Amino acid sequence: MTMKREAKYIATVSLGVMGAGFLATLPTPVSSTIWGTFLQGGFEAGVVGGLADWFAVSALFRHPLGIPIPHTALLPKNREKITKALVSTVENELLSKETIRVRLQQIRFLEHGLELAESHLDNVALHKGLSTLAKQALNAIDLDKLTPLLAEEIHKALQEVDTSRLVSTIVDSIVDGGYDGKTFDFVIDKVEAWAVKSDTRDQLGAMALKAFEGLQSNGFMAFAVNAFIGMVNEEKIGGIIQNFVLSYIEQMRTKNHPRREAVLTFIRNELNKLERNPQLLAELEGLKAKLPGLFDLDEKLSGLLERLKAKAEDFVDQPDFVPQHVVPVVRKMLISVKENEDMLQRGESWIQEQIAAYLEKNHSKIGQLVKENLDKLTNDKLTQLMEDKLGNDLQWIRVNGAICGFIIGLGLAGLKMLF
Repeated sequence: MTMKREAKYIATVSLGVMGAGFLATLPTPVSSTIWGTFLQGGFEAGVVGGLADWFAVSALFRHPLGIPIPHTALLPKNREKITKALVSTVENELLSKETIRVRLQQIRFLEHGLELAESHLDNVALHKGLSTLAKQALNAIDLDKLTPLLAEEIHKALQEVDTSRLVSTIVDSIVDGGYDGKTFDFVIDKVEAWAVKSDTRDQLGAMALKAFEGLQSNGFMAFAVNAFIGMVNEEKIGGIIQNFVLSYIEQMRTKNHPRREAVLTFIRNELNKLERNPQLLAELEGLKAKLPGLFDLDEKLSGLLERLKAKAEDFVDQPDFVPQHVVPVVRKMLISVKENEDMLQRGESWIQEQIAAYLEKNHSKIGQLVKENLDKLTNDKLTQLMEDKLGNDLQWIRVNGAICGFIIGLGLAGLKMLF
């Protein structure tokens, strides 16, 4: 603003000097000399040049002296044309689509973004922001809506389970893990524990004697049976049977024993038949439908989710949550992306495509923005703005007009004297 006032002052002084010089060289005894006539021609032309340029400069913005002279106040009168020309220049020349696109293609947005993100990973404010964001995310979880949704999905997943395949998988797991043999050994151990008892011996003896007594025989066979019964008692015959059972159990426990292998083979064959057992499969299908109700799935799932949410909130609330658990993961991810040239290139290409699409869709808004901002300005405000920006140079036009007029006037006066 100071420079503008200084230039305006100089322009006014230059015009004043020319006017004063012209008045001083009006026809008088002094001015009638050769030098007086010569200078008068210069000052006269200087006044004309200064006034003409003042008129021209003023006519750009307003009517000179408020007189509505034709072809003055050019800026207010041609405001719409000037605005359209300015919008067109900005849209099609200064900030054309191609110009912006070429400039943006020179920028590695993803690479710069990754570097910026990595440089701020240890920022305390970022840590607080991430912690707050995590807390808000947890608080935003509506368990009342989430619980039935998860329960429904679990129920659907249960119904979609192939029962036959499930049975086959369980059987394969049992056989591959040797659980059939382990179960058989468990049963053998329990049978052995029962068989070695003295009460078991006595029971077996009593059962054997009753069986012999119940035999329907006559003649020599009846005599032999009665003789045998007379020779033994419950303890003796029970001991014989007990030893036989324990001997058989020992054979069943011995690895690779034919009898043991025969039993295990039979068990495995029966297990393999289960996946094709229609009665078992039907019962399992019915059980699948009842499982959610049997386990009270909704209530248990609700309790589980509440406990998980509470633990997650406590975990997130720890001071070292972000520095110790979030930042290392993010840093590792950023490094992984930076080291993957193919991913970087695909990321940059995607960003450029999005920017190009956005530019194509919104480029016209640049001109609209320029027009809207210009339309907000009144004629007086726009004139003042233009004068503030160009006033210094415009005032020097007046100075140059006065000086050039003075020089030209001197030349013309000289020519008149010569001819």
